[in-house]
Amino acid sequence: MLVRLVIILLKKSNKYIYNIINMNKILKIKNNNSLSHPSTWIKNNLSKGNNNLNLLDLACGSGRHSIYAGSLGYKVTSVDINKDKLYKLNKYNFIEAVQLDIECNDFWPFKEKTFDVIIVSNYLYRPILQNIVKSIKKEGKLLYETFTSENSTLGKPNNKDYLLKSQELLNLAKHNCLDVINYEEIILENPIKKAVQRLYARVK
Repeated sequence: MLVRLVIILLKKSNKYIYNIINMNKILKIKNNNSLSHPSTWIKNNLSKGNNNLNLLDLACGSGRHSIYAGSLGYKVTSVDINKDKLYKLNKYNFIEAVQLDIECNDFWPFKEKTFDVIIVSNYLYRPILQNIVKSIKKEGKLLYETFTSENSTLGKPNNKDYLLKSQELLNLAKHNCLDVINYEEIILENPIKKAVQRLYARVK
């Protein structure tokens, strides 16, 4: 009510109205815990009690999924381009933090290594999709969730180069003969409205 009153009082000044709208956006971001806690999808599908299994958290960001996976007993390799975010993960003895630009010259650092589980969340770079699949052990799992092209009508991200096409993850699984355990293509309403695809699949 207070914000609405202020906007009415300043409605003749576009500059101030713009600032207030921006402030509301900032407050929403600060109150949005979705990027500080593991996603519900990951929590519901990542197997528990798997000591000594190797897990790769690709483009891990702040490491929310790395920390969660480590708490379940996984040996985690966390990869991101941002060294400041990775530095904060060094205090966890179950995480190996690796700073890499995995989009640089299509370089894939895990040609000689495979993982029991690979997690990718809120990230898409199509040239490495096949590399991701090849880096999963037999009977290993892929947990992938990110935004779809529908999200361009809802807000950011809205660059279609980094948004999944309809059923793109499902087709990735089919073309690589992965066993699809769970799949969703939905619009979520909370904590913010967004369009996503989610795949949980196993290498046969």
